[in-house]
Amino acid sequence: RSQRWWALAAPTRAQGTAKAVVAVLEFDNAAMVKRDEFAAMTIGVQVMLANALATNGQVQVVERQKIQEILAEQNLGTAGRLDPATAAKVGKILGAQYVLLGAIVVDPSMDMRLAIRAVNTETSVLEYTEGVAGKGDKIFKLVDQLASKINDGLKLPGRRESSRSKELGGDGSNQLEAMKAMSAARRLEEQGDVKGAITMYQKSLALNADLGVVRTRLAMLESKPR
Repeated sequence: RSQRWWALAAPTRAQGTAKAVVAVLEFDNAAMVKRDEFAAMTIGVQVMLANALATNGQVQVVERQKIQEILAEQNLGTAGRLDPATAAKVGKILGAQYVLLGAIVVDPSMDMRLAIRAVNTETSVLEYTEGVAGKGDKIFKLVDQLASKINDGLKLPGRRESSRSKELGGDGSNQLEAMKAMSAARRLEEQGDVKGAITMYQKSLALNADLGVVRTRLAMLESKPR
């Protein structure tokens, strides 16, 4: 399960798997207000959506680290601003059938919308668009709803395991603040600040105890020698 949370393998169609391979790119920060406050969440929503999609056993999601490596190799900037043709090119390198480009929109009333565009890497066509909207403090629930819509809209094989949705925090409290803490933890981890990352993961869990995926990641970091 920990692998599905943060170290999802980057599969290729050459492996002969019947599973659908999806790459979720980092979301674009399109907040109309308090942009700095939502900056780190571009990572958090990316990885939570990846995990929500991975509750379908017939879907494999490319790991974030691999995506970042390819974007750097191709000298590409903000993932959310890629055009469909470039996104398709990245997706082919990653062995993905679909690339999901997303945006976080926050309006002046602090209502939130998560929007995605799905690019078919074989055709480079923007095949599907989807979005969900609601209060920011229901963001984990919004991510879970978005994953279900994507699964159905793209006609991905298999079905999502609803029994696993609880560990994605959708029924828990303080969802917005827990997402911010979790997102900050991921960024700190990527910067090599393991101690800081652990502190922020702990804060995220204190805010929303339902985040089993965060608990798994925290245990992994705490078990590493420092």
